[in-house]
Amino acid sequence: MRKTTSPSGKPFQYKRCNDEEIIVYPSDKEDNDQDKAAIVITSFTESLVRDAIAKKCKILIGASRDNPPPGSIGYLLRNVKQSPQQLSYLAGILRDEGFCNIEKEGNAYILVHRRA
Repeated sequence: MRKTTSPSGKPFQYKRCNDEEIIVYPSDKEDNDQDKAAIVITSFTESLVRDAIAKKCKILIGASRDNPPPGSIGYLLRNVKQSPQQLSYLAGILRDEGFCNIEKEGNAYILVHRRA
């Protein structure tokens, strides 16, 4: 299993399964590793996010579950019935894999494609 952090620094573990899904194991309340609860990020969601980053080059994450800002990746995910919460994990994974950088502007996190 691989370890990384969300844009806000929260640690988590993850693994890729058959190049189809990413299984994320968020840390517990004390930031300890755990393997009892997981979130699955599908290849559909990953492709949608990668395409949005590549197209815009610089895009707001918008991981709010309730009200992601229009134009953010979270807003895009809500429109296809996906949870923006996944972005907290997927952003860290894509950063570590060299696809994008994460910048902070005020309280917001921005994904910047590495070719930009």
